[in-house]
Amino acid sequence: MNHIPEKVRSPWGAALRERPSNVAAEQALIGALLVNSAKAVPLVEEIIEPEHFYVPLYGEMYAAIRRLVQAGRVADPTVISPIFRHHDALDGDDIGKVMGELMMAFVGWPTVPAYATAVREAWLMRALFDLCTEATDLCCRPGEQTAEDIRDQVETGLLRIAQGCGESDPLVPLDEAIGTAVANAREAAQREDGISGVTWGYKALDRMTAGLHRGDLTLLGARPAMGKTALGLGIAARAAAAGNRVLFWSGEMRAEQLGARAGAAWAGLSTLSVFTGRRWDIPEDIVSGRREELADYQWRDLEDGQRAAASLPLVIDHRAGITVAQLRARARRMARQKQGLDLIVADYIALIRGSDALRRGANLNEILSEVSLDLKNLASELHIPVLSLSQLSRESAKRDDKTPRLDDLRDSGALEQNAATVIFLHREHYYLSKIADDGEIPRRVNESRADWEARCARIVEMTRESKGKADIIIGKNRHGPTGACRMQFDDNTTWFRDLGEDPRSPAWIMTGPEF
Repeated sequence: MNHIPEKVRSPWGAALRERPSNVAAEQALIGALLVNSAKAVPLVEEIIEPEHFYVPLYGEMYAAIRRLVQAGRVADPTVISPIFRHHDALDGDDIGKVMGELMMAFVGWPTVPAYATAVREAWLMRALFDLCTEATDLCCRPGEQTAEDIRDQVETGLLRIAQGCGESDPLVPLDEAIGTAVANAREAAQREDGISGVTWGYKALDRMTAGLHRGDLTLLGARPAMGKTALGLGIAARAAAAGNRVLFWSGEMRAEQLGARAGAAWAGLSTLSVFTGRRWDIPEDIVSGRREELADYQWRDLEDGQRAAASLPLVIDHRAGITVAQLRARARRMARQKQGLDLIVADYIALIRGSDALRRGANLNEILSEVSLDLKNLASELHIPVLSLSQLSRESAKRDDKTPRLDDLRDSGALEQNAATVIFLHREHYYLSKIADDGEIPRRVNESRADWEARCARIVEMTRESKGKADIIIGKNRHGPTGACRMQFDDNTTWFRDLGEDPRSPAWIMTGPEF
């Protein structure tokens, strides 16, 4: 048959190897579809896709037949023949003769799903063959790409292959789903913290959400300078202290900068003290203008923090500008290890690159939509929670009431749609203190002096009361109610704690009020 491609050898340098295929299985499968499409399509439509066929004509025929059957129309040889009569791939073959030979290849209905599985298996082998031989060829061209570049290409290729396998999750009866939910509820009831997921590390948040739920994407949104990285790091460290293995991806700060924050929080120091090795808790020398070096006990406190962190199952990935495919590859490797993987924290979502195909001509909205959906799928695939930080739009800062809300999620409504839970971090003191720092508060048009003085007094009082406080707002919660809770925030160490915690207690151990 002229429409069947000649066996071709790998274009990537494997000169003695041919790309895998199973043309006989493809012919038997298309033959079954032509004999009785209404019966054959339901048997195979969840197993294969048109691109799984080695012979392009067969893939197009399968797509056309499936499309007609799914539309409730007839898809027999009489209908299909005119569609492909002048197809370029026939190259002189008569379409009627080709269809007749394909129908003769059909053996029997019990074997049809096996044909489809064999076609997909050959496609998977072919895809892996192409990926591996291309990587082999690249490895034999020293200087063109680094080993890390080639590795990343292979990881991205494996992700695309996995996404194209077309395997669906098994169907779950309702009674079994309820049984699993009841078992999870019993397990949560037996836990001291009463949560059903991975702990946030903050009891106020655990009480409101029952933890970070496995298989869910959760967003933590905030404007710049609110402390979202500090809160994300606190969640990661405290979840790890509770025995969960955590992967923290940072696209903005390097690992040593995050380490400085964690060390400062443990030692009760300013992060500037950790960066400079000097004291910022006392004034600088009047004569020299220099600050004293950290005291011996402060160095010891930092070293204690390092020793305490050694027991935390928390690792930091600070590769800048990665894709979800690259994050997924690392997460999968960790998940396969004995310790497993319980939580991913990503800081932050706009710094994750979209796929190569999307980046060409795509706007930020489209990229964020793809990235958030990929993160959601990653959480579902690994059955772990994924917490992604997100920057809010400037509009929230322009309002008189600067409390964040769902429509402040930057550049993409898909962020809200793809997330199971959305929380916001808000520190009113940040905005109030800026008003106070600007000097005299201006009077409004037609505002009496008495009203202006009363408003100034309220702002001063609110600034005082809000110092050291942060509000966590649950804007969306697929598993329960929305609401808000308050936490402590230490400007000096840039660290968050539950309201009932002793500010001098260990930074990543929960000590707040019990449930």
